Amino acid sequence: MRAPPAYPSSDVPAAPMTTPPDRLRSAPPSSDEASVREWGAIYAYIRQSGRSPEEARDLTQGFIADVLLGRDLRSKLDERRGAFRTLLLSSVRNYLADRYRHDHAARRHPSGDRRHVGGDVIESGIVDPASVDPERAFVRAWISRLVREAADAVRGEALAGGREMAWDAFESRVLRPMLEGAEPPPYEALMRRWGLDAPGDVANAIVSMRRAFARRFAALVGDTVDSTPASARAELRALLGLMEGRAP
Repeated sequence: MRAPPAYPSSDVPAAPMTTPPDRLRSAPPSSDEASVREWGAIYAYIRQSGRSPEEARDLTQGFIADVLLGRDLRSKLDERRGAFRTLLLSSVRNYLADRYRHDHAARRHPSGDRRHVGGDVIESGIVDPASVDPERAFVRAWISRLVREAADAVRGEALAGGREMAWDAFESRVLRPMLEGAEPPPYEALMRRWGLDAPGDVANAIVSMRRAFARRFAALVGDTVDSTPASARAELRALLGLMEGRAP
């Protein structure tokens, strides 16, 4: 087997998979971590609701400071039971409604004076030009964050364990097509790249990485719900349905 191609170092540290997936739950995120992790989904919802990029950034920062952190929103999860995704979504929706009422009363804005997304102000990967539904934009960003976090963790584990070929095969044939719409390379190309003799070597590596990714994704989903196994299963089913294009 020839020497593997060089890979850049991962920007996200990977946690070792030493705990069974159904019990793998990370520690609650710090304030800074929560701000970074939830930013994309919050911004996507606000931006898709018709705000300009600058206004959406200001409102996102305001929501994070006043609600997500100011009211310790994550601590409300066990009180209400269910998924943090739905709690966060309803909180952002309510926050925008409150801000609109406040601005309308203070500045006497007419009700029809709302900007709409369009043209060159659409941010690639955050705001979806094919949809004007803020909730769909929120869900898209939410799932994208979970997928990328799971991929970063599995990538770190694979490279640390000397499984560069397995990661390359999974990334090339599964992850990039899923995230970027890239064309998956044929098995023969991967065999030539890594000096392999049989397509089964590539297929087995992909199956192994799929399983690792599924475990990590499920664990991340488990971190976004209350402590009951039923909630984790329900949220995982809901997200898989959304990923397949079924309505929320």
